Amino acid sequence: MYPIVSHALAKVNLLLNITGKADDGYHKMQSIFAFLKDLYDKLIFYPDKEFNEYSALIPGIEHNLITKAWHILKDHFTRHIPHLEIAKNIPICAGLGGGSSDAACFINSVFDFWKFSKQEKLSYINIFRPLGADTRVFLFKYFTNCRFVYLNGTGIDGEIREINLPVGTQYMLIINDGTKLSTKDVFKNLKEPFCKNIESFESIKENFQLNNFHNSLQNSALELAPQLRVILSDLLKMSPIAYGISGSGATCFAVVSEVPSSFSALSYKFKTTSVF
Repeated sequence: MYPIVSHALAKVNLLLNITGKADDGYHKMQSIFAFLKDLYDKLIFYPDKEFNEYSALIPGIEHNLITKAWHILKDHFTRHIPHLEIAKNIPICAGLGGGSSDAACFINSVFDFWKFSKQEKLSYINIFRPLGADTRVFLFKYFTNCRFVYLNGTGIDGEIREINLPVGTQYMLIINDGTKLSTKDVFKNLKEPFCKNIESFESIKENFQLNNFHNSLQNSALELAPQLRVILSDLLKMSPIAYGISGSGATCFAVVSEVPSSFSALSYKFKTTSVF
């Protein structure tokens, strides 16, 4: 049987508004996730082989979320789970959700092998809470095939729903210079007071503008990695609609209506463009 390939997409946060801290230690937030069509890891499934502890190994990754997802699937189901290999393209520790997307895409693909319906998939979404907040968001994206996801809460227990944004066809310029930022460290460095809640989902949907981009973690990330200011400066020269740091960093992005020729002249460790 031929291998089957799935794409685990990277994400960029078009909004990341930290509003408080829950009793369990997770931060409350309002966020909009956009998924990049042209930046992804390849998940290569071999349906005639069984997944095992040596499947989906990624060099340099000690705690692989796919392996954790496999254990959760084994605990809840007694079905064949196909062997998997990964071709990584999304930078690691970059604020692009690569590890979470890999795990969620793996789960969704396994559910597809089992011919689960959309509603069946959604009914199991909460058993994967141990995989973290971003994974739950990615699961919702893959289960529903939506373009943008809105999160209000901690991700573990918060509200997740599709949000349709009138952005048309826009491009993301993505730059990562190899800086590694720990999400835990960026949140620990976050200064209070937290931001106020935006009034409502309807208000966000109706009034959303890309040029109002806000990321509560950006100042914290820049304090820990001030060299990222150089990348942001380079992106600003391209007159973007919006620009900033995705998630907790260290990837910088800019939204443009057309890819400027000057972008190709920039020299960074990782640089790409994508439609979102």
